[in-house]
Amino acid sequence: MFIFDKMSDLCYTGGMKNNEFTVLWKQYEPFIQAIVELFHPFAEAAVHDLQKGKIVALYHNISQRKIGDPSPLRELQVNIQDFPDFFFPYNKENWDGRPLKCTSVTMRNKKGEPIGLICINVDVSFFRDGAEILEAFLKIKRDASNPVEIFSAGCEEHVMKVIGQYIEEKNLSLSHLNRDQKRELVWQLYNKGVFNFKNAIPYVAKKLKTSRGSIYNYIKEQK
Repeated sequence: MFIFDKMSDLCYTGGMKNNEFTVLWKQYEPFIQAIVELFHPFAEAAVHDLQKGKIVALYHNISQRKIGDPSPLRELQVNIQDFPDFFFPYNKENWDGRPLKCTSVTMRNKKGEPIGLICINVDVSFFRDGAEILEAFLKIKRDASNPVEIFSAGCEEHVMKVIGQYIEEKNLSLSHLNRDQKRELVWQLYNKGVFNFKNAIPYVAKKLKTSRGSIYNYIKEQK
């Protein structure tokens, strides 16, 4: 007899005797259901009876297996008696080719002997596709450069060149410019296209020892 629960997509064998395996499995069942619900709709859990070598329960069946199917223990590549408490995550393919990330937890009797296995399989195809989309979106050419940063790097050099020409022609000192001279110098910088550079205004304000607001006002007067 098989039982199917629509709420949790749970299938398991009914009419089972209250043996050691069943008692142990039922102790694990709330944890199994919680994991499946937490990762819904991506996760499946399968419970294996190692003595029978068969699947006895499926939670959110995405592998299209059936109760009573043989347990594919060969994929674990470990003798039953050597099963660890849990298996580190490993990969395999679902029936339709979708990638699964899997792990298994060993159920042991009072003697510490493996009698059952809880296998958790997670469909990672959605995450893989999402990762590929993100990678394609974020990908840029290795030799690509930021034009704003390139222009910013040349800003200081260009500003100092214009300032140098101005104070040389006027026979002035940069540290002793009056308001009118600063205004005239800002106009020259504006006409040379200096303020098209990123961060040009704060840099010019610093060099002229004036405020950014004054630089903006000088530029407005020129416009």
